[in-house]
Amino acid sequence: MRTVRIRVYGRVQGVGFRYYALYTARSLGITGYVRNEPDGSVEIVGSGRDPDIEAFIESIDRGPTYANVTKTEIEELPFMRFEYFEIR
Repeated sequence: MRTVRIRVYGRVQGVGFRYYALYTARSLGITGYVRNEPDGSVEIVGSGRDPDIEAFIESIDRGPTYANVTKTEIEELPFMRFEYFEIR
């Protein structure tokens, strides 16, 4: 099990990115949260099995149809338990 913080930059607010992350995370069994940041980026913290986290990161790199992801930063965190995945 592992926890990562993903910071996504580009055109990622106002394009359904949080809902895309929510749907993707829940479909992979990832728990945690996603939220918009004041600087226009999106922060995601997700916990799950390593292969599921890898698949989640790949999907987040693509983003939803109307997004334009220009940069993704990934930080490993100590494992955290969440009940579910939510939009904050």
